[in-house]
Amino acid sequence: MKVPSLSYLYPRFKPHRRTHHARSRGSQTDHARISDVLMATTALNTRSLHSGAPQQSITRRPKGRPRQLSLLVNNAARDGESGRGDEKGKLLVLGGTGFIGSKICERALSSGYDVVSISRRGDPPGDPHRYPSDMKRVDWRKGDCTREDTIAAVLQEGGFVGCIHAVGMLLASDINALASGSGSKPTPGATYDDVTRITAFNAANAAADLCVTRNEKAVPFVFVSAAEARLDFKAPVAWLEEYLVAKRAVEARLSEMTEAGAIRASCLRPSLVYSPDKPAAMPAVGAFYVGNAIGLPFVDRPVTVDTLASAAVRCVEDGRSSGALDYRDMERLSAELRRD
Repeated sequence: MKVPSLSYLYPRFKPHRRTHHARSRGSQTDHARISDVLMATTALNTRSLHSGAPQQSITRRPKGRPRQLSLLVNNAARDGESGRGDEKGKLLVLGGTGFIGSKICERALSSGYDVVSISRRGDPPGDPHRYPSDMKRVDWRKGDCTREDTIAAVLQEGGFVGCIHAVGMLLASDINALASGSGSKPTPGATYDDVTRITAFNAANAAADLCVTRNEKAVPFVFVSAAEARLDFKAPVAWLEEYLVAKRAVEARLSEMTEAGAIRASCLRPSLVYSPDKPAAMPAVGAFYVGNAIGLPFVDRPVTVDTLASAAVRCVEDGRSSGALDYRDMERLSAELRRD
């Protein structure tokens, strides 16, 4: 589906990038869906989404000071003592405390990157002892990504080689906690436009200007979109249409920036995202698998959160992925990351 230009939704961008030399300037779908949501959206592949809406002002703890949940700021990443990560550089993950975002952080660390996360919550939710030990190396930041200066202030620290946008909200109410794999509740008054479009535009603009380009001409940028973004008809319920309008606006913007050479954008389009250790999701997962297998229109095969996260990291480092990528592409990219 060709998406019409949506330039009226955003200001014109100026694709300024920093080169490698500029570095010296600063160096689970837990619930299987509540019944009314599933009934309203099954035909359009409603997915489990990651983190909730962003909040206000970015905060950063002093170096070495213990954080909430007994986690430490990743001082090693900033002080050049992190080993493998210092070789590949830093990745910025927006929404890193969410269901999808946290797995992206984990995969990025295991692939040799230093990771900085910005989210509403700052620290990941739940018991810190349940997180892999490597996750203690994530530099968790709390901030409002709807503000233009939030993301730019972090990227100006230098050394960032890419950005992954995993901020999202399925339902603009507290019911989102049931549909979100991380149990996230949106900020009161949050809209799909705020959470998806504005945060992604802010991130793409800042990444184009401030990230380091190493072995390629454009900065890699990954956006977690939705399988239904490809649909060329109006969604049957108003909130889902608003959700998809925001996703499509971001995809259109990123496509224009990619064509202009400002970034190399990859838009991952999952349908249902699940984790095998969340058994409550299995009935919905099974239904989607069957629907896809028998060829039902608009029903994509579900992907595991690990597959999605691995594909996101692979898009950053393979130097070629761009455009809209469906579940087949994600499975291929995930397999490539495991081989490497």
